[in-house]
Amino acid sequence: MRSPLRNVNHACPTCHRWLEEELKARVDTIQTPTFDMRNLAMDALVDSIADIEAAGKTDEQLAKPRDFQHRSQFYVDFIEAENSTGIHAPQEAARILAESIDFSQKCQVALRPAT
Repeated sequence: MRSPLRNVNHACPTCHRWLEEELKARVDTIQTPTFDMRNLAMDALVDSIADIEAAGKTDEQLAKPRDFQHRSQFYVDFIEAENSTGIHAPQEAARILAESIDFSQKCQVALRPAT
């Protein structure tokens, strides 16, 4: 399997009627911010995992934070497995990555001492 961008004129014109350079520019315009947001979600996930490991709490106390961390991981994994960096559904990719970041933050909030 290779990226369709290696041969845009063969892969994309079936559905998209733009010139090769315009198609490549559109891809870059969509994929760059999606990739950046993916990195933010991945960083938030890694931070939540580190916070769980450092929490020093019982398995029972970690149940809810771990659930949030697993949900965050699922969303990041989905975007990684989908493998288009949002090109065919950029708004949906952004929504999913935002959900991932939200679950990572909920994990960290759940680890805070009760007040």
